[in-house]
Amino acid sequence: MRDGARSPPQPGSSMRFTIKRVGNYVRGDLYERRTVDETREFLQAVATEALGASVDRVLISVHASRPIFRVQRLGLPEFFETITSRPAHRVAMLADSYEGRLAQQYVVTLARQRGLNVRSFRSEGDAIAWLQAQ
Repeated sequence: MRDGARSPPQPGSSMRFTIKRVGNYVRGDLYERRTVDETREFLQAVATEALGASVDRVLISVHASRPIFRVQRLGLPEFFETITSRPAHRVAMLADSYEGRLAQQYVVTLARQRGLNVRSFRSEGDAIAWLQAQ
């Protein structure tokens, strides 16, 4: 398991994350993210872990974080290109707030327009079942 703690932390920031391999997928949990830079840092760490573990399925779970709709500035296109370089890729997304789910739906729509296998879920169980399905 990998715990994310920036050094030095940004002033006033309490963002943290964990990334771990669980069965056939990599799980990234992000807490208290406020900025685009924090999102980019988290996504880069998730991509590095997934590629290093040769895993093509990823669960991203966002907790107590500000929704951000600036997809280009987030580094999402680069993240998805990296993750989807593996043929059986799947990326499941969860958020713990209504606003977070709206932001994720926007991201999913843009990703799916590019032919990427990305979905947003309300239930962790549904997300994991989809990731583990053949």
